[in-house]
Amino acid sequence: MKRFLSILVALVMTLTCFAGLAVAEGKTNINFYIASDMEANAVPIVEKYNTMQDTVHVELITIPNDGYDDKMKTLTAGGSDIDAFWVRTPAQAKNYMANNVLENLKPYAEAAGLDLAPIEANIQAVSDEEGFYGLPVSGSCWMLFYNKDLFDAKGLDYPINLTWDQYADLCKELTYTDGDQKYWGGLNPNWTPNLGAIPTGEYLDAEELPNTRKYEEILHRMYVEDKSMPSIAEMSTGTFDCNAYFAAGNIYTMINGDWTLRLLDAGFTWAAAPLPVLSEEYAEHSCGHASVVAVASSSTHKQEAYDFVQFYTTSPEATSITASNGEVPSYATEEAMKVYQESVTIDGVAYRFSSKILAEQGTAGYYAQILDAFAEEMQLYLLDEQSIDEAFDNYLALREEIMNE
Repeated sequence: MKRFLSILVALVMTLTCFAGLAVAEGKTNINFYIASDMEANAVPIVEKYNTMQDTVHVELITIPNDGYDDKMKTLTAGGSDIDAFWVRTPAQAKNYMANNVLENLKPYAEAAGLDLAPIEANIQAVSDEEGFYGLPVSGSCWMLFYNKDLFDAKGLDYPINLTWDQYADLCKELTYTDGDQKYWGGLNPNWTPNLGAIPTGEYLDAEELPNTRKYEEILHRMYVEDKSMPSIAEMSTGTFDCNAYFAAGNIYTMINGDWTLRLLDAGFTWAAAPLPVLSEEYAEHSCGHASVVAVASSSTHKQEAYDFVQFYTTSPEATSITASNGEVPSYATEEAMKVYQESVTIDGVAYRFSSKILAEQGTAGYYAQILDAFAEEMQLYLLDEQSIDEAFDNYLALREEIMNE
């Protein structure tokens, strides 16, 4: 009987596989590549799209998030089977554009009659004189998050609309040891090394960088001098998880993106506030960027790939799925925003929409390279291994080389 049941199960599984093949038989197959942290959105969107199609089937290929960017560089350089894929940042898109990896989507959008007004600003970041090369999925906004329980226990005002100097003072005040427990005033992952300067409109290719320098000096104070937050060295370990650190409950504040609103799982009451700014004239200014979905120029099914990309990024069905996962869709349909408001109820979420959000990266084709150069030099400064003058001198020399290549 057991042997019979085993054979029966195997037969059912085999028939199921054949049934799946039959469903896709005769359809145009579109290979869509994503990073693993997109699965919550991508899986239901792809499933929804496939159920609506008679002639197209989208195959979802997932790559682990940590290695995604490097893997895609290799795949797109080697004539792979990619039809559509996710691009993390505008700077990466610019690199792909420079290497003729991406299809110009402007003719397809015009033929489809797509209203580009809701995403015009995001499209500019992935455009050239010929057109644009990706449709934005979801936007981001850097914010400050805080542990309300810790602030309430000390009877402190919540950290709303601070300058970076005020934030550094607060972090120093709130860093202490109580018995065996260490408390940190803040946590600031240095993923965007010029974060504080961007809301002033100053980017790394500007001739002068006074705001960038001021922000780096404040970071050095917090990381090295005051030791009011985990250090660059500690955050550079392969196991560092920003939200997990904050969720431990011994950190008063955290600088992070609005993805925290959907990812943070903490056993205390927490809330969101505007990103600190260099001066009060920039109150409620922040920065962020939109990731995009692009069509590979090597695709043999460009029209079908574009049709899927447009559905994924602009349709009420897909944007509502994105919103249900706590992300703000770039193409903010009425249906999606209603879902978002029902899904995200954290105190302070309104600051996500009242903030003036500047693009997180410059639009020059070389920007990703100078950003890497800047990050490397500033890391040495924030590890206290070189002075700020040395760091900026080295960066400016590297920038000159990169911009003149």
